[in-house]
Amino acid sequence: MEQLAEYFNETLGTEVKISQVREEELSSLPLAYTNLYKLYATKIFNRNVLLVYVNEEFTTENLRKQLEIIEQNMHLPCIAVFDTLESFTRARLIEKKIQFIVPGKQMYLPEFLIDLKEFRTKPKVIAPNMQPSAQLLLLYHLQIESLEGINFKEIADKLLYNGMTITRAAYYLHNVGLCEIQGTKEKYLHFKSSKRKLWEEAEPLMSTPVKEINYYNGFSPIEYFSGVCYANITALSNYTDINPDVVEYFAVRTGYVEQQLLGPNFKKSNHLEGNICIEDWKYNPAILKTDRNVDPLSLYLCFRESKNERIEMAREQLIEKVEW
Repeated sequence: MEQLAEYFNETLGTEVKISQVREEELSSLPLAYTNLYKLYATKIFNRNVLLVYVNEEFTTENLRKQLEIIEQNMHLPCIAVFDTLESFTRARLIEKKIQFIVPGKQMYLPEFLIDLKEFRTKPKVIAPNMQPSAQLLLLYHLQIESLEGINFKEIADKLLYNGMTITRAAYYLHNVGLCEIQGTKEKYLHFKSSKRKLWEEAEPLMSTPVKEINYYNGFSPIEYFSGVCYANITALSNYTDINPDVVEYFAVRTGYVEQQLLGPNFKKSNHLEGNICIEDWKYNPAILKTDRNVDPLSLYLCFRESKNERIEMAREQLIEKVEW
């Protein structure tokens, strides 16, 4: 807290006094919260606030809900304080409008119209979006099988990529702070975060896996072809309470339709007349499929930008069903 007081003085030009909140003043809070966080009181520009010191692993959504409960019970605005934060976690906190301070690094206090960052450290130049191979690797680790401590050659075999592609994907994930590369002769991956937290850190960098959409007339290919998965609203209806569409939606790797499906009983059509819609994906959805459906996290990314209320509710159901 001394470092935080100095940070206030240096950045805002104001001296603040920080004192730990006494136990008797915390009686209105659930006991779990008093064990989880240390609370401090201070004033910023003559306004009373609570500083909530976070020193445990957390998810941004849980933190947001818990800070709301503390604010409601203590009747004071809360500011989360961290010793250190990875850049992706900071981005998630800002996205959810959670006020926070990392002393000496960043101060995000929208209620006070303050957003200060430390610029002395040169940022790494990285691709804004994750490559499809890196996204597949991470989603495989999160949902199918842990890739912790598995060498690059084995990972390449599991994901049906060549060794160079997996090496590039691994170094991308390493450079953005999602994992570490260990080993000398043989390289391995080490993931520092729990799977739920890793998803929260990685999701802003991920993109929809859908590359192209086409409509067809013909039979449902799901019964006869192992490389085909239910996708889009069809898969979403299988995972959640949302109703399916008249059109059936499927996902395949790029090139699969031309190689396997097209023929007398399966012809290209348009969105007005086709009974089948097939999405060509940037990576092979069959590697991640659950039963006959595309994996939940890829499906979430497909619907991430939707503002439809029904889709938003189904999207939340989808995440809740993931077994981390």
